[in-house]
Order: sequence, then structure tokens, then C-alpha cells
Amino acid sequence: MEIERDASLPESRLGPPARQWMDLLSAVVMAAATVATAYSAYQSSLWNGEQNAHKSRATAALVRAGKLSNLAMQRTAVHVNLLVHWLSAVNRDDHRTADFLFARFPEPLRNATEAWLAMKPFENPSAPASPFDLPQYALQEKIEADRWEQTAQDESTAADNTGALSNRYLLFTIIYASVLFLAGISGKFKWPAIDLTVLVLGAVTLLAGVAIMIAMPRV
Repeated sequence: MEIERDASLPESRLGPPARQWMDLLSAVVMAAATVATAYSAYQSSLWNGEQNAHKSRATAALVRAGKLSNLAMQRTAVHVNLLVHWLSAVNRDDHRTADFLFARFPEPLRNATEAWLAMKPFENPSAPASPFDLPQYALQEKIEADRWEQTAQDESTAADNTGALSNRYLLFTIIYASVLFLAGISGKFKWPAIDLTVLVLGAVTLLAGVAIMIAMPRV
């Protein structure tokens, strides 16, 4: 009998009540880690959905910006053609044609041309080369295209940010998996000091992970 007690000495150093408390604490840590793992995976999935939504909106904004930009280029080409014909009529002293064309200048070409003529471009060498260089020439299509392009950039940035959050929450699932591992092996060494150290390490890792995760944005 005495020999059997000596052989089981490492296990007997932790009495039944203490062993029960350690098993209970291990179960609590594992349960908390399981819940935290499920929650972090859930948040990662939600943020991944947000990332996809932002990407979709960025793509749609880019398509709109491209269409509006092409329309702005087409309108600018028509305006350039009108201005060239008007200048040609002015140089030929064909006032009838010049007046006819000028009266049909669409906005913002008319407003920009009037501002350009007020600078006496034919006499003033420091005047802009054409009305298209003036701020008065502001096509609504170009303004809208720039706005949609900025929207696409903002949505792309938001997609990157939400993607990073999704990856961070996914990383927590790995951390909590390590907590489950530590709590699971805490009673396997049959040596109280090692078992307690492993369990405490798992508990501290769990608390640190939960504290950091609580401070993170949530959907």
C-alpha cells in the first residue's frame, strides 16, 4: 500500500476539492472561449458582408462616374466645335454667322465665353487660351462624375477598413482556439503547478482577447 501511494504522489499533491475547483474553472474557461469563438466568427462574417456591400457600391459608383465622364467629354467636344466655328466666323468678319452661333451657345459655354471675352483675349496675352480654362466652364456631368468617383474612393476605403475588421475578428477565433487547447490540457499533466500555470495562462489569454474584442467596432 505504501508503494502505491508513493507512485501516485504527483497526483495526490492536489486534493479532491482543489481538483474539483480546477476542473470547474477549466470548464468555465472552455465555455467562455467557445462563446467568444462563436461571437468573433459571427462578427467576422458580418464585417465580411459589409466589405462586400462597400465593394459593390464602389463598383456601381465607378460605372456611373465613367458614364458621366464620357457624356461630359462628348458635350465638351460639341462645345469646342461650336467655339471653333464661332471664332472662325469672327475672324472672317462674318457677324451674321458669329451672332447666330453665339446666340445658340449652351451653358456653361456661353457664360464662360462671356467671361473670357471680358478679359480681352485678343489683346491681353495673359488671358486664358480658351473659355474652357475658366472656372465658369463647369459641366454638370463633369461635376457629377467627380462626385461619383469620390464616392467610389470612399466606398473602396470603407471596404478595406471593414475587410481589416473581418480579418481581426477571424484572428480572435484562433486566439480562442488556443485558449480551448490550454484549458483542455490543464488537467492532463498530473502535476499541480503545471496544470495551474497552463489554466491561468489560458484564462489570462481569454480575458485579454475579450477585453480587446469588446473595444472593437461591432456591426
